[in-house]
Amino acid sequence: MLFANRVINDRALKYPVFLRKSALLRKIEKQRADLVIFWDFVPNLARKIRNSKTIYYDHGCSWRFPLNAKTLGFFEKVDGCIAVSFASKRVLEERFKLTCPIEIVSNCVPPPTTISPKTVAPTTRVVLGTASRLVSLKGIGVSILTLNALRQKGIDAELYIAGKGPDEAKLRALVTKLGVEKYVHFLGFQQDLTSFFDRIDFYISSPVTEPFGLSCMEALYHAVPVIFPLIDGQPEVIPDGECGIGIAPTLTFEQYHALTDIDIDFPHRVFNTVTQKMAPPLALDPECCAQQIINIITQNRYLTLSNNAMHHANAEFDYTRFVKELERSFACFVN
Repeated sequence: MLFANRVINDRALKYPVFLRKSALLRKIEKQRADLVIFWDFVPNLARKIRNSKTIYYDHGCSWRFPLNAKTLGFFEKVDGCIAVSFASKRVLEERFKLTCPIEIVSNCVPPPTTISPKTVAPTTRVVLGTASRLVSLKGIGVSILTLNALRQKGIDAELYIAGKGPDEAKLRALVTKLGVEKYVHFLGFQQDLTSFFDRIDFYISSPVTEPFGLSCMEALYHAVPVIFPLIDGQPEVIPDGECGIGIAPTLTFEQYHALTDIDIDFPHRVFNTVTQKMAPPLALDPECCAQQIINIITQNRYLTLSNNAMHHANAEFDYTRFVKELERSFACFVN
């Protein structure tokens, strides 16, 4: 590992702040690399890197980077970008007015080793699930409120939450406030999510921003239909109406706080896939989520969505193809 700000790599002594930009350039150029890739990171470059092509690989930080001289100056010095989704490409273009080439390489994860198709639609009980870091922008309160809405409509439902994070105490407090402790199960961090997906009927994806959505991809691999917001890269993972149901988010952060007592910390705009424009972030309406789940069950669409999900994942999410496409994109910039 090469430390950019250390005078000697295996010593703790660091360059003074005013020398770090030039030191970074010297260390990069000394490597004589064909391609320099900055992954979700904007360094403070004093000038364009010499004798190497420079690209930025976006995995979602383009939504959050401040529009300041450092960020804009960096993007002036790159030869191109790789975006993890079409939404990522549009955010780069809209926010930073980029004119350099932007390649789209859709993200991917290796397929699970074991998959159990869903053979029976939920009837007597509906099991919901969500898996993510328990932070405010993931909107996990939506899943809890959706469970509560289903139960208030006479649907026997339970919810499994996989993940850890700073909002766990507030989410548990919401569960207690609603009186649904018996029906909400906090699983903590799960290294292997196969057993999690095997036990649930619907996956609830409720972030206020999501550049792509790898957990949704995993859900589809496991034949689990997804309820998701029509924002950012989510619809690029889940074909709306085929493998799940996309919903336009409508709750303001103030309304979400009134329902959950949780503040969402995301002061940025998102890509609205309906209007194809940047827009203020919103949260999913849990009542709408609950109604869509009821519609799927009562209209006998569950097994169709489930089978479509598994077939779509196997046909479209090829990890080997993803690696080759990424390598091809790297080669395009070098050549």
